[in-house]
Amino acid sequence: MKKSLLAVLLLAGMQTGVWAEQRPMRVLIVNDDGCASSGATQLQDQLAAKGLDVWLVAPAVNQSGIGSAITFRPNRVFDLQKVGEKRYCFPGTPADSLDVAVLGVMQNNPPDLVISGVNDGPNTGAAQLNSGTVAAAVRAVRYGYPAIAASIGYLSTEEEMKNGWPATKKHWPDAVSYVVSLVEHLQHKWQPGHPLLPAHSGVSINYPPLDKAQIKGVKYIANERNPSPQFRYEITEEGKARQILRGEVLRPSLADNDTGWLNKGYITWSIFDGDINAPQKESEYRELFGQ
Repeated sequence: MKKSLLAVLLLAGMQTGVWAEQRPMRVLIVNDDGCASSGATQLQDQLAAKGLDVWLVAPAVNQSGIGSAITFRPNRVFDLQKVGEKRYCFPGTPADSLDVAVLGVMQNNPPDLVISGVNDGPNTGAAQLNSGTVAAAVRAVRYGYPAIAASIGYLSTEEEMKNGWPATKKHWPDAVSYVVSLVEHLQHKWQPGHPLLPAHSGVSINYPPLDKAQIKGVKYIANERNPSPQFRYEITEEGKARQILRGEVLRPSLADNDTGWLNKGYITWSIFDGDINAPQKESEYRELFGQ
């Protein structure tokens, strides 16, 4: 009788999820700065110290600004290097790293959350178009994984630029700690099999390179529409094209957009989805083309 009762209780527990898979929350970290980037390695170490199951798969070398590019080489064997506990370097792009993680290294243990970053430098305005950090997070959402893209900003001054952005480097650990605090918040609410973030969405977070006392709060702001390009091209007399960084990019904007609010000292949150999809425009297209 006791044995039968125990069996019933066990079955009920499995059906209701009371005894669902007992394991730590699983996090995948990717980035575009490279697998040795302190923004990613510190994040992995700190989250692992909190008891989470944390994996890092990132490009073997810096791949900043490469956007959503992938390496398409069927049947090629890649030199995937395991460089630490659950830490891998892959000779490809940020999007490749996401793929080799969820479709290869972690295919039997998929992540509950993907974090791309913490990136060295802001990903607002036009930078979002080029960002491997953001692109990897968007790709994760497209696959159905909740994702956070995290970056730290620059102080747009001549002194900062000349000296290699010292404020960014100084406060990079603060940005990592901020992301850790967000994951801890999610961890308290997490249940295996239940989504961590609203379905089919992710968020791009930019942290100011400021002392904590100077940070004014959190600002939810949509990604800037029609952002000014980061560079222009000059066609030389020889018919070649020279890429030139636009001076406007380095001037601190205080506009009502993600870049402006970050420069004003706010942590910016820009929510995105993974759909390259606009069905709400169907009637306009039918009218325009008569089809």
